[in-house]
Amino acid sequence: MKNKLRQVIACDLDGTLCKEVCWTPEDCLKATPVKKVIDWLNSHYDDSITIIYTARKDALMIATIQWLRLNGIQYWGINNQKLPADTYLDDHSARPEDI
Repeated sequence: MKNKLRQVIACDLDGTLCKEVCWTPEDCLKATPVKKVIDWLNSHYDDSITIIYTARKDALMIATIQWLRLNGIQYWGINNQKLPADTYLDDHSARPEDI
């Protein structure tokens, strides 16, 4: 991928990468993964910059990162605020089932 600009893909967690909305560390760890979205996101890892974003509070970030690892989700970074991106995957803006 020489001299090619990478697109930034920002992907939401709750309702997008997992089915539930998580409010506790326990919720985060037992959340149901959405395989279709995870597969799509992982397939773009090598040719884009994938950032996971979430509205989850700081206290949930350790459990969130554990869940991402347990489910084999490849990403470049994680943020708990919305950020600039070329493409957003979010249950409140683009429907994950359209991927």
